[in-house]
Amino acid sequence: MAGHEIVLEESVNEAIKEICMGYFREGKADAFALLQDLMDLEGVPMHYPYHHYIVPMVLLTTVRTMEKSEEEILSQDLDTAIERGQNILGGFCGFYGNCGAAVGVGVFYSIYAGIVPTSRKGWAACNKATADALLKISEIEGPRCCKRNSFLALYSAADTIKERFGIEIACPEAVVCKYHDRNKECKRKACPYFKEEETC
Repeated sequence: MAGHEIVLEESVNEAIKEICMGYFREGKADAFALLQDLMDLEGVPMHYPYHHYIVPMVLLTTVRTMEKSEEEILSQDLDTAIERGQNILGGFCGFYGNCGAAVGVGVFYSIYAGIVPTSRKGWAACNKATADALLKISEIEGPRCCKRNSFLALYSAADTIKERFGIEIACPEAVVCKYHDRNKECKRKACPYFKEEETC
């Protein structure tokens, strides 16, 4: 059974990466549309550690598309995001007090800016990117919601990316969540993205 789960996860990872590469090839720099396309992907549950690397993959794809980077650069970036994101355990938000979507913002920053543990410049800013995302996520009480926290992480990351790199990611004024009927723990009207009529 464990072997089957590994194969399944690898196939989902491949599909996630291919969607990102498709956006890049088409020149689509729409982070929030990409995020929802990835969360809509068959095999991506309501809550799962996939979200921990979906967030940096969305950000890397969007920024690399806007920069018109070489395809191979993005491909390598996405592989690194998956590799690092898989180290962020499920339940990190509740068991460690650090939501994986927020850590995903730091994963993006470290890959994009080339930050490593021994970096003298940029190390603090990389950690602050994670901290800012976590603060944004912490404005809303639990229980966990991987969809809500991914939206919040993207909004925070957009501010960081504009401030640090001068790249302005388009953000919608409002996001309407279509996942709440799949979430037995949904906060419903206590969530900023809840709208009763939108279902998936």
